[in-house]
Amino acid sequence: MNDSSRYIMAIVIAMIILFTWQILFPVEQPNYQQENGQETLLDDPSIPEVSNIIPVKAVSCESEKIIIDNDRLEGSIDLCGAQINEIYLKKFNTTASIDSDYVQLFKKDSYWVESGWLAPRGANFLLPDENTLWKLESQNSILSPNTPVVISWENGDGLKFIQRFSIDENYLFTFTQEVENNTLGLITLFPFNKLSRKDLPTSQTLGLLHEGPAGWFDEKLDEQDYDDIYEKDFRKEFKNGWIGIRDKYWATAISSLDEGEKKAHFKVSKQNQGDIYRIGYTGEATSASPGSTLSSDGLIFIGAKEVDIIQDYSGKKGLSKFDLIIDWGWFYFISKPLFYILDFLYIYTGNFGVAILLLTVLIKLVFFPVVNRSYVQMAKMRKVQPEIQKMKELYGDDRQKMAQEMQTLYKKEELKPLSGCLPVFIQIPVFFALYNVLLVTIEMRHAPFFGWIRDLSAPDPLSVFNLFGIIDWTPPQILMIGIFHLLFGLTFLLQTKLNPAPTDQIQKTLFTWMPIFMIFIAANFPIGLVIYWAWNGLLSILQQAYIMKKQGMEIALFANFGKKNSSE
Repeated sequence: MNDSSRYIMAIVIAMIILFTWQILFPVEQPNYQQENGQETLLDDPSIPEVSNIIPVKAVSCESEKIIIDNDRLEGSIDLCGAQINEIYLKKFNTTASIDSDYVQLFKKDSYWVESGWLAPRGANFLLPDENTLWKLESQNSILSPNTPVVISWENGDGLKFIQRFSIDENYLFTFTQEVENNTLGLITLFPFNKLSRKDLPTSQTLGLLHEGPAGWFDEKLDEQDYDDIYEKDFRKEFKNGWIGIRDKYWATAISSLDEGEKKAHFKVSKQNQGDIYRIGYTGEATSASPGSTLSSDGLIFIGAKEVDIIQDYSGKKGLSKFDLIIDWGWFYFISKPLFYILDFLYIYTGNFGVAILLLTVLIKLVFFPVVNRSYVQMAKMRKVQPEIQKMKELYGDDRQKMAQEMQTLYKKEELKPLSGCLPVFIQIPVFFALYNVLLVTIEMRHAPFFGWIRDLSAPDPLSVFNLFGIIDWTPPQILMIGIFHLLFGLTFLLQTKLNPAPTDQIQKTLFTWMPIFMIFIAANFPIGLVIYWAWNGLLSILQQAYIMKKQGMEIALFANFGKKNSSE
């Protein structure tokens, strides 16, 4: 086996191990034993002399709701606790059918956001909590881009708490919370904002992309897993940035517009009714003398990770680098340009599947010069194979002599064995980048191709094992082998047969079974990616055959299937 073959085999085996590991041992959401007792929402020991002032009461309030309505969202703000606890995404359905329900992101007692105030220890006045019944002060009870809302609550001791909400046409809320000090003394409070979540999503990314708490802290992105913060609270001081929760297609984030340091905290409150994941921040202390007002401003993002909208928000104050709420993967500098090219092609074709096919052609054109040089080197390597075989027979037991003779031969024939691996190396980042684009961008969600493929982001719904739906049986996911999986496997096999059969038995066995193995691996991936693989494989076969013919090389395809080459 030559050096080129060894490097290619190492890369292929590494990819197989990676995908196999992710499929056999996918990242699962933690299933923890619930513990007795209750924990307060923002009991942050890193803030000195701050009292735990958010008690959990046995009674709850009943209230009306403020309706949220714009082009992309509908939902409500509960006047009991001033929580945004119901959000539906009007542009996205639960299934590919347009008659299915809207996706619900926020749900009462399951996923919500709220803001408030903390007081120093020893404070003897009441602050609003999750059972506080707020009063609608504005005339309108519908929060829309043209109608902000104002709510208030008085504690009976001279403090009046006010919250103002506005919303844009997409997914961004702006809020202001104020405290009017009508007492006779100075008051000092700490503003906070927090996301709370009980029900965690089922992972859909095989652990290859991050889902969970994340934040941009001044100049650094920090990503945490749910099980990490269950084991240990995460705390971070920052001045500018945002914190939030990533899902595969959706995200929530909160950001303060106040000056000064903030303290972020990701933690789990262990309660009888279920563990609650808390993602929040606390601002610096602010004071108000009698007759004056405290104020704190912030932003709340609740919605889909639509690239253009996210990118627009990224330039806004308080949401620096917000485009990183989308996990583009390790090769983000390739993934984002690929997405924009794909989206551009979609605009002109009206079909993301067709756009994928065209993008594949463009990628092939970009890499054509490099691949061409590689096959020239491969042609030269094949021509000297008889000489190399003779060297093995003469110097097989003398490795030093064998290496010297090989180096002399390479120099004489101007051979660079590792150059044959170059196309493989440089295309791996592109492969993973495109995989991320197809997996994580919401624009691919429920995007149809043709025929039975109604969602390019989901696995193929039909399988050869149930005769493509004729038999009323749904096979396990690993057996969901459709037409494009078979085409992918066939192109994979044909690419291995284009080259002369390897003499090494291990390599020969690997190349024989690898196409079949990869078919079953591909059953777990989005059908859009499988279509890309099959189409890319077909183009690679045509490209390789063209280059081989141009270089006067034998096309070993038929010979490797046990037939004579047509040129003989």
